[in-house]
Amino acid sequence: MTEIIEIGNWEIAISWSPWYSYLLAIIKYFLMLLTAMFFIAIVLILIRIQSSFKIRIKEVIEKVMKSGKLPKTKTQEKIDFISSAIESDKPEDYKNAVVLAGELLDKVLKAANFSGDTLEKRVNKVSNSQLNFKEDIIWACRLKEKISADEEIEIDHEEARRAVYIFQRTLKEIGVI
Repeated sequence: MTEIIEIGNWEIAISWSPWYSYLLAIIKYFLMLLTAMFFIAIVLILIRIQSSFKIRIKEVIEKVMKSGKLPKTKTQEKIDFISSAIESDKPEDYKNAVVLAGELLDKVLKAANFSGDTLEKRVNKVSNSQLNFKEDIIWACRLKEKISADEEIEIDHEEARRAVYIFQRTLKEIGVI
């Protein structure tokens, strides 16, 4: 079977035999595979680009500490003070430790340019992949806000210890401690 294709002044004679159909099928499936590979590559590139635009909190904190906005010695002094205050038997001291630990985390997130009106909103701006146990951190933020709003509130010493531990663990996780 021979077909003649005319393109302009040119005539091309194509003779079809059964093996041409197999060759065309192979080419068709190869091009489909190549298209799928390109599509997957584009998706992977877009995911990589999107992740590169996310703020990497550890890198930002490191830059902030190097720039002097967050001096390591003063930060360590505050952490030591918080650690000693949480061990006190006086409710004012361990409530104060929770507030100070929350304020320290708040100061760190502000220095790293995380926006929000409250500490809880700033914590929510940090992606889940960069902070473990985010629900616990939010619980500690809410406890800190309750204590700040009402100094007469009664909280359990273990509850205060847990909140301070969560704040300290978070500071350690992001590289402040």
